[in-house]
Amino acid sequence: MSTPRAGNPKPLAGIVVLDMTVNVPGPFCSTILGDLGARVVKVEPPGGDPLRHSPGIWASINHGKRSIALDLKTDDGQEALRRLAERADVALEGWRPGVAARLGADYDTLSKGNAGLVYCSISGFGQDGPWRDRPGHDVNYLALSGYMGLQASVEGRPWPPAVLFSDLVSGLYAAIMTLAAVAGRGATGRGAYIDLSMTDAALALLGLEVGRSSDPAEAGRSPNVTFIPHYGLFPCADGRWISLGIVHEDHFWDRFCRAAGLEEMAGMTFEQRLREAERVHAALAETFPARTASEWEDALAGSDVPAAAVAELAEVFDSPQFRARGMFASVGGQTFLGQPARFSTGPVGPSESPPGLGEHARAILAELGYTQDEIEGLGAGSALGS
Repeated sequence: MSTPRAGNPKPLAGIVVLDMTVNVPGPFCSTILGDLGARVVKVEPPGGDPLRHSPGIWASINHGKRSIALDLKTDDGQEALRRLAERADVALEGWRPGVAARLGADYDTLSKGNAGLVYCSISGFGQDGPWRDRPGHDVNYLALSGYMGLQASVEGRPWPPAVLFSDLVSGLYAAIMTLAAVAGRGATGRGAYIDLSMTDAALALLGLEVGRSSDPAEAGRSPNVTFIPHYGLFPCADGRWISLGIVHEDHFWDRFCRAAGLEEMAGMTFEQRLREAERVHAALAETFPARTASEWEDALAGSDVPAAAVAELAEVFDSPQFRARGMFASVGGQTFLGQPARFSTGPVGPSESPPGLGEHARAILAELGYTQDEIEGLGAGSALGS
């Protein structure tokens, strides 16, 4: 991926992010901000981010960052962190409630030297409430948010999702909230403290279902659009699956019927199709095994019907659509995903490799005004944590 032309910087150029998080949610957030041009300083604990034990995953959400390892259980480590915070626009932490304060890394401490600091705490359940101190991970947050109960009502039982749903959505919400606070700072000059709950973030994505639950006309239906017989996945002749995405549109239904040889069902309105859902679904289940998934995709795409064969992840890399959109970036021999948007001001996305543990410690400390002797002393005293 090319870098922005001179005089045409990325949107967040000039923003400094102090990322004290490990694992997925916080690093995913700071990677988004970094791809958009922010300078991200990753403060790692002694021994590094535990996710480094999965190098491919770690690199995917830590490319382009600068790394310094600090032992925040030492006075010198906390002093270095305070100096870093004085120059930061955004700080991210992901400890359980109370830990940041014990490490001298909380908002009250770090904002004393920087009133404009935007500070986001990402935790499983937030900083208050009866679950505040409860341990948890992605699967627990999804269980408690109602997501898995919703899934069970469709599939008969809940399953762990194929991706870390609440981790990733928490990172997305953290990016949105921190940028909102940075924008608001322009009017007041003051930063903000953001308390983000991963369980709340998972629940926030169920807004459509929460809305439907209060509507008597909708409450008895299956979740989301799964009650629509022609919206879903169907097995084909080759054992692969085709996705059919017809919702209420009568014109898509009529086109599909003509392309699939179901002319006798063309002309049915959406309400008729819902009333005869079992008949419609049975007809589709009988029809799709007649061709392979690729044959169906070609036939239905040619008829302007929203349908697509289910792609394996390995196939996505060769997708002409994703390549045309610049969704893959090669940096230092590694492939990273880009950001799913384009800016008229120039390209955004990965442009630098992930850092080694503590790789930038000396340079960062020198920028903070530490002398070489002081830097050597921090290392000898293990404040650098690496």
